[in-house]
Amino acid sequence: MIGNIINTVSTRISLAVLSIALLLLNSNFLGSEGLGTVGIIILEITIYLLISNVVCGGSLVYFTSRKSANSLLIAAYTWIVLSAALYYSLLLLIPALDSEYANAILVLGFLQSAIGANLGLLAGQQRFKTFNFVALMQALVQIGALCIFYFVLNDQSIDAFIQSTFIAYCLAFILSFARLIPTLEKQIIWPTLKLFKELIQYGFYLQIANITQLLNYRLNYFLLDYFSGRATVGKLMAGVQLSEGLLLPSKSIGAVQYAKISSQKSKENAARLSLILLKVVFLLTLPLVAILMLIPEVIYTGLLGSDFNETPIVISFMSVGIVALACEVILSRFFAGTGQQKINATSSSIGLVVTVIAGFSLITELGLIGAAICASLSYLSIFLFLFYKMIATTDIRGGDFLLKKQDFIYLKRVFRKVRKS
Repeated sequence: MIGNIINTVSTRISLAVLSIALLLLNSNFLGSEGLGTVGIIILEITIYLLISNVVCGGSLVYFTSRKSANSLLIAAYTWIVLSAALYYSLLLLIPALDSEYANAILVLGFLQSAIGANLGLLAGQQRFKTFNFVALMQALVQIGALCIFYFVLNDQSIDAFIQSTFIAYCLAFILSFARLIPTLEKQIIWPTLKLFKELIQYGFYLQIANITQLLNYRLNYFLLDYFSGRATVGKLMAGVQLSEGLLLPSKSIGAVQYAKISSQKSKENAARLSLILLKVVFLLTLPLVAILMLIPEVIYTGLLGSDFNETPIVISFMSVGIVALACEVILSRFFAGTGQQKINATSSSIGLVVTVIAGFSLITELGLIGAAICASLSYLSIFLFLFYKMIATTDIRGGDFLLKKQDFIYLKRVFRKVRKS
């Protein structure tokens, strides 16, 4: 498992670097207002994925070791088509979603859903090298295509971002499907209604958690857009994207953790493993947050552009929340991997309540800074609830979360293996 974590972490480091490169390109060529529009487009694609991932997300990972891969893939692709119809209905019902980029969002959401289905099966098979390779290639192609649009074709527009994303998604789908084909059975195995019911039932609570979590993370974008304008959204997005880049260790470790504990039956072993990984994530994230806070403003404006002089302040007010969010990732993967989706859904709902209350009171008064404080309070509330439930539902006690000598020995062993790999 440590080998998978190391491979995933190294890939995520590369993805984080590419994500920052993408941020730098868009912030310098599109400005804060253009970056805000990019943020809204990405947010609406994510809303689309919330529908498709009822079947195409964690459900596929969970059931890969329990069901036929062929039937799961056909079920996922069928649901993707239904998701497109459902999202199109949302465009008609919710005018705020029906923007000039609605068709592009529909196409990109469709492609990303199909990629997610392929990668979900690969992750369920614990083929993390292939999973990571596809994700890395997708990011590389998007950066390369965007550079061609910006520098060669001199097309510095939102359409250039959309087209480069489309090219990357197409290649990622082809690569992921090609890697998945050898693992499929030779005969077609149609999914049963019972399988659909199991996938939807498992994925429903997972997506309730994801929906409320998305609102926790991104409701601020809509509130800022309404109260302070699109340019302020771009400024928040820059700070959020840099801060959330520090979630790299927790997301990488959490991906492997989820696949690992989903395939084992012992809840006690899953809890102990999650506890160790939680401490590792805390030890890795805390110094990264401190480093990001110490970077001078002049460096941020030099890299992102003069519009982004408030980025250090945003990061500072989000710092406590980012550490809490990194730890929350590990706790939420434990509850998801052990089939306790209702707990994650409840935690996200609590965070959403905090977001709504704090968002309307703080953003209307403090604008950008209010949005950063609101995000930090929401992340902290989610972590504290999951921390409480971990103690209440397992034999782990509060004192077990404290750092101990054995934890540093384990971390030293991990770093030693990294150097040898």
